[in-house]
Amino acid sequence: MKDLIAAILSGLCVVHCLAMPLLLALGSSGLLLGLFSSEWFHYLMLLPISVLLAWSLPGGWCVHQRKAPFMLGLSGFLLLAAALFAPHDAETALSVSGGLLLVSAHLYNRKLLTRLQEQLA
Repeated sequence: MKDLIAAILSGLCVVHCLAMPLLLALGSSGLLLGLFSSEWFHYLMLLPISVLLAWSLPGGWCVHQRKAPFMLGLSGFLLLAAALFAPHDAETALSVSGGLLLVSAHLYNRKLLTRLQEQLA
C-alpha cells in the first residue's frame, strides 16, 4: 500500500512540475499558486518524498532481493534534489524526470512484492 501511495504522490509531483510553469505563463496568480511555486515549498516537499522512499523501497529490496526499484527511486530522488540547485531552464526537466523515475520505482517495487506474495500463496 505504501508504494501505491508513494507512486500517487510522485505522480502529483509530476503534475505540479508541469502545471506550475504553464499556469505562470498564462498569467495566473493567487495565494495557492504563489505557495506552490515558491522555492521553500520545493525544499519542504523533499521531506515526505525522502521518508516514503526510505520507508518502502529498502524494505522491498530486502524481501524480493532486486536492486532495480531502489536504484530507480534513488536516481529519481537525486534528480529532484538536483532540480533545486539547477538553473531555472533545467528545473522542470529534472523534476519531471525525477518524479517519473520515482513513480516507476514504486510501481515496480509493488509489482515485485505482489508477484512474490502470489508465488508464496
